[in-house]
Amino acid sequence: MRKKKVQTLILDFDGTLIDSHLDIAHAANYTLRKMGRPELPIEQITGYIGGGLGPLVKKSLGEDTHLFEKAMPMYRQYYYEHCTDYTTLYPGAREILNHFKDRDIAMATNKMLDMTMKILEHFDIARYFKVVLGPDSVQRRKPHPEAIERILTELGNPKETALMVGDTRFDIEAGKNAGIMTCGVTYGFGSRQEVEKCGADIIIDSLQKLTLYYE
Repeated sequence: MRKKKVQTLILDFDGTLIDSHLDIAHAANYTLRKMGRPELPIEQITGYIGGGLGPLVKKSLGEDTHLFEKAMPMYRQYYYEHCTDYTTLYPGAREILNHFKDRDIAMATNKMLDMTMKILEHFDIARYFKVVLGPDSVQRRKPHPEAIERILTELGNPKETALMVGDTRFDIEAGKNAGIMTCGVTYGFGSRQEVEKCGADIIIDSLQKLTLYYE
C-alpha cells in the first residue's frame, strides 16, 4: 500500500489526542449539584462530548434548559480550574506529534481556546502546533469547515495534502466539507459506526497506526 503525503496534519483534541472525559464529567456534575439538579452517570456525560461546551451543558441540564445561562459560567470556571486533574494523553499522541513535527500540525477543536491552550501547555505539546483554533476563534464551529479552511489559508498549504483526524462526526464532516482527507479514530468518544457513516477515508483503532497510511 502506497502511503499518502501529508503536508498539513489537522487534529481534533478531546477523544483524539486527550482522554478528558473524567474532568468534563466532574465539571458537569459539579454544575448540576450547584444548580440543585441530580448528577448524571459519567458514561452519559461522555456521550455528550464533541459538539462543544454549550451543547454539552444543555444536554446535561436536560429539561432544565432555563438554567443554561446561569450554568454556563459556573461550568466554565470549574472546568478551567480542573481541566488537567484527570485528563491524559492517549497512547501514541506524543509519538505522532514527533513523527510529523517537520510538517505543519494544526488543531481544530470545539473546546474553548483558553482551555485548549492550558491543556496543551500542561502536557508540553503546544510547541508542535502552528495553528490552534477553537469555537471562539471562528464564526461557525465544526462540522462547518471554517476552521479547516482558515488553517489552510494561514499556512498557505493546498487542501490536497491536508488530513483531518478525529473521533466524531463533527470532525469527519468538517474534513469532508472542506474537501480534505479524513481519518476517524475509534478509541475516543465517538464510535466506528459514526465515523464510518460519515465516510472517513480511513479508520484506525490507535493513533500510532496513522503512520501506516500517511507520510
